[in-house]
Amino acid sequence: MLSCRYKTRFSMMKKLKKTDHKDKPDGYDPILLAEKEEKIVTRGNKRKYARLARPLRFYGGIISATEVGCNLRCKFCFSDKPVRRPHSTGRFYTPQQVFNALKKKADQYGSKLISASASEGTIGRQHLFEILEMVDKTDLVYILETNGITLGHDPDFSRELSRFRNLHVRVSIKGTTKEEYRMLTGASSESYDLPYKALEHLMNAGVSCNVCLVVSFSSTKDIKKAEQRLASIRPGLLKSLEKEHITLFPKVLKRLKKHEMMPNTIQRSGEIIEMKRN
Repeated sequence: MLSCRYKTRFSMMKKLKKTDHKDKPDGYDPILLAEKEEKIVTRGNKRKYARLARPLRFYGGIISATEVGCNLRCKFCFSDKPVRRPHSTGRFYTPQQVFNALKKKADQYGSKLISASASEGTIGRQHLFEILEMVDKTDLVYILETNGITLGHDPDFSRELSRFRNLHVRVSIKGTTKEEYRMLTGASSESYDLPYKALEHLMNAGVSCNVCLVVSFSSTKDIKKAEQRLASIRPGLLKSLEKEHITLFPKVLKRLKKHEMMPNTIQRSGEIIEMKRN
């Protein structure tokens, strides 16, 4: 028989699974989901990872770890178990273990860029900060990949990040309008503003950053409006703006079909392809 303690923990896990991202009339709250995810994927200064230190082609070559746990449930996301099954995915690692693995692989491949990806980079603040402290003692640069939700909600986070010199933050905005964001993520439409606030906080704190805008489901008109909004924060953001066109991996395609969604554009073998409509 299960002890009372394990019964309680099991009940809490079941409750989290049932309630952490179900759609409400205007979507779930990604701030609350981040808090719930953090309880699952962090333990003290440890965080869960599905994989440590593999070379990727992005940014011209980078060494990346695969994190577990995210506060969005994007229907187009390539990451499956690390996002959708955080309870049963990955193992806990200390910041030192993660850093050692990244640095060893970076030295092997001659890379100066390291990161953690496939989930949300701001979950587990203590874990992140300890990694960044180690990175600052090297000539490596850490790319913090984030959806900007937590950074937009908490201005102090950006101020804390400003003490790290070997850091660059990449903020990914999921869509070009509130309605599109709600459709793509299932999150409350009002939380769409948070990544834009994150950029304001980061730039005010002097943290190096750029924007990635998911545009596969967007109209040309809405892309222009999003660009104007970014320019109103700081015109320089447009110079480093990345426009992301999704890749239709089999699981992504299956998920989109389930929700009766189809992108306007996709990326395949480095080329941008316009999708034909029946």
